[in-house]
Amino acid sequence: MRIVAAALLLLMAAAAAAAPGTGWSRASDLSVYGSMHVFARTALDQEMLCAGVAPGRASARWERRFGWRQQAVTAALTQRYGAAALARARATWAPPVACGDVPDPQWRSRYEQLLRLLEIRFRLTGERRR
Repeated sequence: MRIVAAALLLLMAAAAAAAPGTGWSRASDLSVYGSMHVFARTALDQEMLCAGVAPGRASARWERRFGWRQQAVTAALTQRYGAAALARARATWAPPVACGDVPDPQWRSRYEQLLRLLEIRFRLTGERRR
């Protein structure tokens, strides 16, 4: 009987993990925000250190692509949690990622996914502020 109960619990956990709306969407907003910044820092570091893009150029490209979206998310989170909580979330440490033989777009992709998740949570999709 215990084996059947344990198997049933494992099946339920696997189904819940695969269900839409689980995973990152259940993480706290500040945890997602902190992770988003880790991925952004890693992507920018790789662009500058591995691809040799000048820091000013890399930052300007990042700002053009994501700046207004990140500002909207930051404003919504600041209103809900306060500036101090956001500063603590952004201070998350991440180890440096080594340069490979080919560019690694996973960090920017992960950043975009988390940014999109927070935009959806705060109903910021479709808004463009300049």
